[in-house]
Amino acid sequence: MNGQDFLRIANEAFVPFLKGLGFVMDEPSISGRFYRVSFTGPAHAVLVSYEPGDDALFVMVFSRKNGELSDIDDRTKTPRLADLNSRYMATVTNEERTENEAAFESVAASDEEERLLLKAAKELRVVLPKYLGS
Repeated sequence: MNGQDFLRIANEAFVPFLKGLGFVMDEPSISGRFYRVSFTGPAHAVLVSYEPGDDALFVMVFSRKNGELSDIDDRTKTPRLADLNSRYMATVTNEERTENEAAFESVAASDEEERLLLKAAKELRVVLPKYLGS
């Protein structure tokens, strides 16, 4: 996956559902060391970052208060996708899973890194609304 592929997946997989939740995509940052896109909402921000050299994908949800983001090291206020999955994935119904898969039918991933990014988008789409509503 290169920077253009990362942006394509971000636009096709993350933007549609995050826009529906009131988030706006900020200016992406693509360099040789990382690919990063963030989405800003009224009370939260979502960061999606991929480091190609390390094959490391990070998806974090920051709290926003008075324009300030929560501390990246405070996982109670800045949970990672894995934290949200462990809290909410067990509550996802079969109907929600089916609807979620259908929402991503048109998004194609051509390599393992793109599949990992797409998987993160699918997971975030079902757990983020539950987190925001709690």
